[in-house]
This record gives sequence, structure tokens and C-alpha cells, in this order.
Amino acid sequence: MKKLLLSLLLGACAPVIAFPAAGGAWATSLPDGCAVSTATSSQAHGADSIVSRGYDLRLSGENAHQELRAGDITASGSGMDASELHDLEDAASLVMVATLTGHHSDHCPNSYFLQVVAPVLDGVQSGKSYDLVWDNGVMSTGATHLSFRRAHLRLTGGRTPDAPAVMTLETQGVNIDGSKNHLLEATMPQQAFASASMPASSIVPLAAAIVGHPSESVAVPVELTSIKAVRDTMQISGNGKATLTGNTDASAGEGHIAVQHLDDIIATLRESGQTKASAALVLAKLFGHRSATGTSWDVNWDAGVLTVNHIPLPIH
Repeated sequence: MKKLLLSLLLGACAPVIAFPAAGGAWATSLPDGCAVSTATSSQAHGADSIVSRGYDLRLSGENAHQELRAGDITASGSGMDASELHDLEDAASLVMVATLTGHHSDHCPNSYFLQVVAPVLDGVQSGKSYDLVWDNGVMSTGATHLSFRRAHLRLTGGRTPDAPAVMTLETQGVNIDGSKNHLLEATMPQQAFASASMPASSIVPLAAAIVGHPSESVAVPVELTSIKAVRDTMQISGNGKATLTGNTDASAGEGHIAVQHLDDIIATLRESGQTKASAALVLAKLFGHRSATGTSWDVNWDAGVLTVNHIPLPIH
């Protein structure tokens, strides 16, 4: 879930050095050793929008086994030209790979994000919005493949320069196969939605932190207004506030989490051989707040300590 929440923060961009005319195949030239992306075709899709078909982004060097492919990517941004929209496609895909796989390239420096994110930051601070839609995507890490029917990221600016940016991420038709992590396969949400707000000026340092180059001073306040993840009958929802950094133990947050059909989750974990995880949820159920709609907890994460309903849990 933590990685899913971080996926909301795909606000960075990656540079496209050259591309041919709309309708032709194109290939980007990202920083050496960072990543390489290609598409079989790209064309205008209404005003301020492009669609790239047969998209492929692969990390370089020792992380070349990390890849994101999509049947289509549609990028839309108020006042952005085709070059800037290609930048947006590459950057969001690059940060998504780093977020969901935990892998990144050491050759995507902070200066790279600072250079290419300028059009997006300017637009957000003047109230403009940006959309990215990946259709029929597959995230590959060696033999492990995470597929999704659709992922939709939207970034919207406030009405004033000081207003927070609002980010939403929705995924549909998610599936994973080839993983040796049976817990992940058993609990991966098939559908998820998250909405958060954060200062527009914090998009760049947080994006850099996600891909592995955090500033020592990065501390981004984020309000998680809504989180929802669904798998079969199981549903998790919540909201809260967090201060995100490049170091999980240095991050902090508090909020409320509710689960519907908790017994189904426990049974799923047991059937997958996850005895420790199922036992932990049985314990959590005992001191959860129960109601007709499910079980809920007040949670707090600070200085590497997780507290649930005011009870600190030994998770290390």
C-alpha cells in the first residue's frame, strides 16, 4: 500500500531530445545510463493531447530487467506542446517503475528532474491540469509481470499559486504472475484509487526521492484525502496525513484505515501459507474498532514505530 500511495506522486518529467512528426515512430534520448523509451507511433489526440502506441520504457545498465510496456499512453496538458507531452509520458513512466519495483538508475540525477519539470510546475501553479492514461500496461521485473487494464494519473493545480496540487491515481484490472512472493500475489488489489494533495513546489524533490536521489532536507507534507483498494470481496479504505522523505524510517504519518470482509483477507493469507501475516491480522482484529461496515484502526507512523489504536507494534 505504501508503494501505491507513493505512486500518486508521479509529478516529475523526463526529457525528450528529439522526435519525428506526429504519426511516425519515435525514440527518446534520456540521460546516458538512465533509461531508454520507444513507441511505434505518436499522434495528436485533440487539443493539448497526444497518444503514443506501442510504448516501451526500459531502465539501463544493471537494472535493464526493469521494463514498462503499454499498448497506448495518452498524455494531456493545458498549453503543452508535443515535445513536453512526450516528456511527461517518459517521466511518469520512469517514476512509476521506480515506485512499484523499488529499483532505479543511479544515472537519473536531480538536475534532470529540475530541468524538465518546469512546464508542469508553472502550469500547476496557475491552476492547469495534466492527465496520463496507460492502457493495457505490463510492468516486468525479470520473470515477474504486473499487468493492468488501465492506470489514470491526474494532477490539478489550485486556483492560486500557493494552493496545493491535487493528485489522483486510479488503477483497474490489476494482476500479477511469475512472482515468488505468494503474499503479493494473494493480496494485490485488482482495483485501487487514491487522492492526495501536496505543495506544488514539493513535486520535484519528492519525485527525486522516489527514484533514489533524495535531498537530505526533503520533507513533503501530503494529505491523503481518500484511499481505496479492492480485491474480490475484500476492501481497504482510509485517509490521513503524512510527511514523506526519501527514507521510510524518517517519514511520518497518521490516519484512519477501514477494512471490509477482514475474515476473507485472513482466510486468503492462510490459504497462501502466510501464517505470520494471517496471525497478525487476527491479533489486529482483536483491538480494532468493529462496526456493521467492517473493522477500522487509527494508525500512526513516526520514527520507525507503527502505532495502531495507540498500541505500538514491534514490526522490526
